[in-house]
Order: sequence, then C-alpha cells, then structure tokens
Amino acid sequence: MNNNYNNQNRNRNNYTNHLSRQVQLRRQRRKRTSMFMKYGFRLLMFLIFFIAVSAIFLALFFISLTKITPPQDILYTVTNSQIKDSKPQNITLPYDSGFVNGQYYFPVNDIMEKMDFGLAGDGKEVSFFRDKSDEYVKFIVGENIAYINDEKYHLPGPCFAGENNDIYVPLNFLGNIFKNLQFSFKENGNGNGIAIDILNIEESCLRVHKAEKIEAALESEAPYFSGDPINFIADLSEYEIYFNPPRDTANDYIILINQTHKLEQDYLPPDLTDLADTRKDGQRSTQQMRLYPAMALEAFLIEARANGFNNISVTSAYRDYAYQSQLFNEEVARTGNEETAAISVAYPGQSEHQSGLCADMHSVNSADQNFGNMPDGKWLAENAHHFGFIVRYQQNKTEITGIKYEPWHFRYVGRYHATRIYELNLCLEEYWEHYLNN
Repeated sequence: MNNNYNNQNRNRNNYTNHLSRQVQLRRQRRKRTSMFMKYGFRLLMFLIFFIAVSAIFLALFFISLTKITPPQDILYTVTNSQIKDSKPQNITLPYDSGFVNGQYYFPVNDIMEKMDFGLAGDGKEVSFFRDKSDEYVKFIVGENIAYINDEKYHLPGPCFAGENNDIYVPLNFLGNIFKNLQFSFKENGNGNGIAIDILNIEESCLRVHKAEKIEAALESEAPYFSGDPINFIADLSEYEIYFNPPRDTANDYIILINQTHKLEQDYLPPDLTDLADTRKDGQRSTQQMRLYPAMALEAFLIEARANGFNNISVTSAYRDYAYQSQLFNEEVARTGNEETAAISVAYPGQSEHQSGLCADMHSVNSADQNFGNMPDGKWLAENAHHFGFIVRYQQNKTEITGIKYEPWHFRYVGRYHATRIYELNLCLEEYWEHYLNN
C-alpha cells in the first residue's frame, strides 16, 4: 500500500512538474515572441525613419544640383548707331525688376526719349508721342495691353511702373514692335547682358502693319466654318475671324507639303505678316507668317498666357528656299548623311516653313522632344485645333511623315480641318489620303 501511495505521489509530482515546465516554456515562448515583436517593430520604425530621412536628403541633394541661382542683376547696354562715336549707356537692373514672371523687362522711358518720343500722362496710362512721324504708343500699367497708333496690341506680360515712374515693358514686345531696335544677348560677369542698339530713326520707328490688313480681312468673305463657340479665358473676339480662312481661299491653307508634294524654289507666300511673339535671344529677326495663321497664332499665345503659360515664344516661322538650303546643308555636315539629316531638317522645297503656314514655338532653350511632356507643351497640343493649328509631326508617325516627332512645330490648316485631324488622331498625310483625296 505504501509503495502504491508513494508511486501515486511520485506520479502526481512528476505530472505537476511537467505542467509547471510546460507553463514555464509557454511563458518563455510568449516572452521571446513579445520581445521579438517589440524589437522587430522598433527595427521596422527605424528603417522607415531612415528611408524617409535618406529620401529627403537625396531630394535636397538633387535639387541643389539642378537649382539655377539667378544672377544678382541684369546689365543693359544701349547704343545709338546713328550718332557717331555714341557712348554706350549702361543700365543695371535688379534681377527681380529686369526678369519678372519668365519675361525680360526694360524701362522704356530713356530709350523712347532717344528715339525722339515725348512723354504724356502719368499714373495708370502713360503715352509716348513722336511728332516727326505722328507715331504714338500708350501703355496701361498693370495690363497686357498697349495701343500703337490707335491699334490694340497684346503684350507677353503686363507692364509695370518702377522707380522714378519708369515704365517697364517686356523686351519681346519692344523687339517685335519697334523696327529700329536690334537686340543681342550675352553673358557677362554680373549675370545676363542684353545689348540694345538704336538704328536709324530718321523715318518711322514702329512696325505698323495691322490696321490695313485687319480691315482687308474683315471685308473678305466670311469663313466657311465657325463651329461651336469656345469659352476662352482671354477676350479673343477680334481674332475669331482668323481661326478659319474664307471659303474661297480655304484650300490654300490645307495644302500638303512633304517629300512628294514640293514647293517651287521661287515660291513666295502672299500677305506675310510680322509675328507679335518672336523670341528675342540674339540676332533673331522678327518672324513672319501669312496673315490668317499669324493672327490666329497671336490669339493662341494670348490664351496660353491667360492660362499661365507665359514663356512660350516663336523661334522660327517663314523661311525662304535659300535659308532652308543653308539649314539643310548644316545638318548634313553635322550628321554626315543626307537621309539622316532629312529626318530633322526637310530638304529645300519640302519644308512647310517656306509656305508661311507653320511656326516653331516652345518655352525651352532650344527645340527638344521633351517639350511635348511639359505642361505648356501638352496645353499647346491639346488646344491648337481651337485656333486652326495641328501638331504637324506627331509622335509615332515618322514612317508616314518622314520627319521625327516635333512637339514644337505647329501648322495652320483652319479650325474645321484641325478639329477633325485632332479628334481622329491623324497626321496630315493620313487626313489627305482618307478625306481629301476621295
């Protein structure tokens, strides 16, 4: 009996010890699991914190690499070619006065005086008069509008009054309106250097071309297509007539120009008109297009600025046969192959630029396919048809057009055809084949 009792006690003790060990093992496992979760969570939080801090430092590092530090000032040099031994006048402007919202500005008071313009008015409206040729210019402070000999012009940016009530005006406007001003841009030790040379002023100073041409256009037959009204931000009512050409001349604007449809060497487009938005970056002369595309393009860029895209300007428009030959030969010399060159620069006689119906325009230093992915490039491509333009050389259409993708090259065809081409996602060759040759 004692043995059985003792065995029972031993068994009970063994069972109790076993349970105790099991409980202890469970506690140890829970403790190890708890410690693992605790330290694992801390490690995870540390890794997240480390990655976030590293990302911030990397972002700051790359921003510092790409950040462009603006110069402290802009040096303007004004010379007068008509005066022998004329001493240059240097005007140094703080960067925030000479370069505002993507536009170079210039205080016009002194230069207008050098061109024999007198000053009248103050405050909101300032006018400059020149008795010698009955010319006048009126600026409205804070607005994008100027009046030239009774005609309203749109500025690339609003003019403003600075120190001593000097009127600051975008340089592009000066270069496109005053025919006797020559600009050149150069780098100097203090930042950007801009030289303005006043040429002969014995006769008229202004490019006056709008009044008679607008009047002639209004007398012509009404456009054959108006389409649904479009809600523009800017008031473009005075330009609406130019978004489609008159019925009797509509076919002149839809012509196909490429490797198989060529222009004669002596072809000269009629009614070439100065563009209001030529880029001023050196010796580039004021670009021209035919009247309807020129006025439609002006409206196009007015609306672009109203949408916040202030830096778009025209770099090239009409080119004659000789100039196209020069550009093509330079591209052949650069690439070493005519066929390779022709993908970028059309053969003479095969270029739309000779027609006066197209323009290259963008907001980058030089034409770049990446412009098509930029906000202003996308806006131009999506809205060009409202003004009668198409992106002539589209992406993935090189095999058809023979020219590489050029998101900066816009061709005028009139709003009716431009809208159909845009909605059907066709290039001009495809549109001709499917819709105009049938």
